[in-house]
Amino acid sequence: LKKKSETGGVVSRNKAANELAQHLAEDPLPLRRAKITAEAAVKRSEKATKAAADARQAAEASASAASKARESAEQAANQATQARAQAEKDAAAASSARESASAARAQASSAREAASAARAEAERARAASEKAKAAADAALDDATRKLQAAEDYLTEVKSRPGASFGSLWWIDRELHEQKKYLPESK
Repeated sequence: LKKKSETGGVVSRNKAANELAQHLAEDPLPLRRAKITAEAAVKRSEKATKAAADARQAAEASASAASKARESAEQAANQATQARAQAEKDAAAASSARESASAARAQASSAREAASAARAEAERARAASEKAKAAADAALDDATRKLQAAEDYLTEVKSRPGASFGSLWWIDRELHEQKKYLPESK
């Protein structure tokens, strides 16, 4: 504008000089304030996004622990079934041979006790698996609530005047990407 105000015709020089004077008299404070406000909103939304991602990771970790516990319970149940089958075979062999009946009967009762202990262990493992699943579901619900809170806050920030739409679009896109990794149903 300064160069235009020095070259050209009288009208264009005066016009350029007037535009230059208007530009120099402009107050830059609202622009700076809007930039600072937008940066603060971005930082807050980044914190909320990070918290939601951490909660999602915790939920995934507890879900994997629950599935491992369930596998352990299933293995214990299979072992209990095998021990019970072995005990029944031993009881049949004891009834056919009278001399080895007392020894086989003792072995069958010990195998039966082992089966009961294995069954009790399987029940405990199943209860632990259910507790871990409930914890995983609670963590998933918490992550979903936090994600919803972040989305609500983003919507609130979008509705305010002076919002930086480029940054808000980017934050909205990041939330959409994170939401893809949450399960759709329980």
